[in-house]
Amino acid sequence: MTPRRRPPLTLVAAFAIPVLFFLALVGWSFASPVGSSPDDNFHLASIWCGLGDREGLCEESGDPDTRMVPAPVVNAPCYAYHPEMSAACWNSEQDGMAEATWMNANGLYPRLFYATMGLFASEDVVNSVLIMRVFNSALVVGLLTGVFFALPRRVRPALVISAVVTAVPLGLFLIASTNPSAWAYASAAVVWAALYGATQTTGRRQIVLGALAVLASCLGAGARADAAAFAVFGVVIAAVLGARRGRPLLVPAIAGTLVVVVSAGFYLSADQTSALTSGLPNTNPPLTGAQHVTNFFGVPSLWLGAFGDAGLGWLDTSVPATVPVFAFAAFCGALFIGVHRPGIRRSIALTLAFLACWLVPFVLLAQSHAMVGTIVQPRYILPLLVILAGVASLRPNVLEAWTGARALIVVLAVVGAATLAMQFNIRRYTVGAGSIAIDPGAGAQWWWGGAAAPAVVWIGSSIAFAGACAILWLEARANRDLPRTDAGAGDREDAQADGTEAVERRAATTATSRPAASRDQTSR
Repeated sequence: MTPRRRPPLTLVAAFAIPVLFFLALVGWSFASPVGSSPDDNFHLASIWCGLGDREGLCEESGDPDTRMVPAPVVNAPCYAYHPEMSAACWNSEQDGMAEATWMNANGLYPRLFYATMGLFASEDVVNSVLIMRVFNSALVVGLLTGVFFALPRRVRPALVISAVVTAVPLGLFLIASTNPSAWAYASAAVVWAALYGATQTTGRRQIVLGALAVLASCLGAGARADAAAFAVFGVVIAAVLGARRGRPLLVPAIAGTLVVVVSAGFYLSADQTSALTSGLPNTNPPLTGAQHVTNFFGVPSLWLGAFGDAGLGWLDTSVPATVPVFAFAAFCGALFIGVHRPGIRRSIALTLAFLACWLVPFVLLAQSHAMVGTIVQPRYILPLLVILAGVASLRPNVLEAWTGARALIVVLAVVGAATLAMQFNIRRYTVGAGSIAIDPGAGAQWWWGGAAAPAVVWIGSSIAFAGACAILWLEARANRDLPRTDAGAGDREDAQADGTEAVERRAATTATSRPAASRDQTSR
């Protein structure tokens, strides 16, 4: 029987999906003003000084803990914690320099993110921030796309599913921002998947995947100290899933070691590490036993916060309840579909990922003497949710499991949640949270000079995101129906290295059933 050819849609999807996701993120880059991401008064000043002192951009103030930066950088978050206010309070044309009293002068955070963003810093604060946001969007989409095509085919769905079901709405907002959490998110999605994929293949593909894992760990650890810890956790997950005797593991082992070394280097270089060992700074007294219990059972509220329940921006941009309900339902759906008869190794990896999602925030709250809903933010936990969704989706024949209405419902849920979240996010900054207009630009008091109208940005970005998700759905349907013989040399190589628990169970069942069948035939 002649193998069925791959449908032309695959070639279209290879180009269209990353482009559409990038265009959607560009829309999110315009969906909020300068200074709108969490703690941007710290991050923006740190970016402008990311490459050291530069005339007109970052100058000495006379205090080693502060610097002089362009005045609009310091005054950008004038609307923070005032959702009723639009972003019109910010004067982008304010002249002169102002002292930034809270910034990364003493290395609280790793410096790589700020140094990279500092390449785009200029005296034109507005255009500089937009370029940084678009650059981050392109970087994340490019990294995920590169890893996708390098992975063995059966591992690719886990990467895509984990990214899509955890991106709405907080992930989309962070990626298209000047917040270091953008790189932490991308790193968490890539490190474990690339290293695990490297254990499933050989040759040049294995080397490429190892290099991409190291690159992703550099990005994450170079942005946040906790992302360094998550990268090392990704190494552990990949080892549990893929380290087996008889496989060529030299390249994955070297790559995993480099990930650990790079992560440790960035981790130890940042003063932020004290937050991971002794908690976030505050003056609260130690928690009581009852408060610890309350925190333990309240941890899932942080998960919901990552899907919009805690709001966007400075956690002051509320979105309708439909957003977290739809987004979290899509996430849970991916978990339930993926968790099906897992073998021992995937069971261990799933348990580790789930415990990390629960215990990491719980311990951090205990160390910080804080209750759920204060200090510890959902974006700190988002990278762990990405890993959990990815490991859950690493089941054999996962595309066959997304049959019928399952995939369509999840696509509609994430697209609907993203569309609603973006409309509310834009409207909060154009006119304030009190407006109920469908057009987010109706009566706008603030918007980008020279940019398309708010409604155009909202609709265009939403269509791009919906288009990318729709093509993914169609591509999954087309590939699900293809026979296993439809494979190139790279996929035959993957098949030889495929050692999933399901394959082993089938082989064991076949081996034990043959003697029984022979006995039956003899008795006849």
